[in-house]
Amino acid sequence: MARKAKKKQRKPAKEAKKAYKMKHQESMTEAFMPQQVIPQQPHKKVDEAREKLRKKQMALANKYKDEVLKRYKNIIKSVVLFGSLVRGDFHEKSDIDILVVYDDTFARFTPEMKDRFDDELYDLSKKISEYITVQPAWSLTEFWDMARIGHPLLFTIVRDGWALYDTGFFIPVRKLLELGKIPTTLEAVEKFMEAAPQKINRVETAKLYMVAEDLYYAMLNSAQAVLMYLGQNPPSPKHTPVAVKEHLVDQKLLEENYLQDLEKIIDFRKRIEHKEVKDISGAEVDEFITKSKQFVSRMEQLLMQLQKKKKENIVEKNYEVMIKAAVAALKKMEHLPEDPKDLPHAVKNYLIDQGHVDPYFSEVFRQVVTMRKLLDEDKVGEIPQRDIELTREYVRRFVRDLEPILEGRLKISKGKKK
Repeated sequence: MARKAKKKQRKPAKEAKKAYKMKHQESMTEAFMPQQVIPQQPHKKVDEAREKLRKKQMALANKYKDEVLKRYKNIIKSVVLFGSLVRGDFHEKSDIDILVVYDDTFARFTPEMKDRFDDELYDLSKKISEYITVQPAWSLTEFWDMARIGHPLLFTIVRDGWALYDTGFFIPVRKLLELGKIPTTLEAVEKFMEAAPQKINRVETAKLYMVAEDLYYAMLNSAQAVLMYLGQNPPSPKHTPVAVKEHLVDQKLLEENYLQDLEKIIDFRKRIEHKEVKDISGAEVDEFITKSKQFVSRMEQLLMQLQKKKKENIVEKNYEVMIKAAVAALKKMEHLPEDPKDLPHAVKNYLIDQGHVDPYFSEVFRQVVTMRKLLDEDKVGEIPQRDIELTREYVRRFVRDLEPILEGRLKISKGKKK
């Protein structure tokens, strides 16, 4: 009988672990987003109490780190503290957020092994303190994949996290991030944008929590994708509306009603988290879905507009730089034709044929002129992005090869070519 009772007790514990894991996987993105902390006026008694609490929480975090290393030191790469304790906006009931990075190159990790490892990390945390919240562990492979594309989670955990234990890769990666060596890539932008419509599809038949989570992240991620494309670091959920207003609405790139829709879904999710919303009507769900679809569609459209504008700017700049460089060099050589239509022939006769630049620049010159014509005809979308970027590099080389002439370091024969 005692054995049967014991077996019955195990099931709720296992379900609690599973619920805990699902909850923190879904909230991981927001937990990792950078938060702005407004400094408060110093108060001696308050500061002393906070410092005492901070030391207590740090001691618990370090105790957990020691227990993890005692069991798994041979595969642990880093144990990282993040969240309110690192930011400084913690209180007595704040979670102590911890992430473990393990080496999956040391031994092959199956999904089952990964789940068991996460369960054991969870069990260790609860033996030390109920406030320790350990996130599902990252493998070394996952860490580098996110570093490669400049994923927002990676940005924040590396920039704001505190390594309780590190084998010599977390801190160097932070230095690389600070030096701008881990830029946000187009791949990261596209991943954020591609995920948005998928999340909306999932919510079509979802319940209240799914409505809050998926519509929230669909709108949030699509807005962050556009901001990332504009060169901004992905803002935290809390500060995304501010960034959207500053960089999109105020710049006349986005209509204000989309900002209002974003603020509404953020407020809606917050009210669900605080248990202020217990139920939602079908009409309200439909309205949120419609607004989210419109928002994501507008973000996709805006991203395409920005990509088109970027293409146009590069094509125009390529043309301007190459023409100006050729004109300046030919003028220096006293071979600038009177009629601009004769410029391609002059480039060939006096710059290419006389060996000042490589022959392939004749084709580059032709491509630059052709791209400019397509721009004038509003057909720049027909030009592959790779061709535009490649042409920009060739134009840079063209200018570099003409530097001896432009800077007067090359003796030039002023007689006409025979």
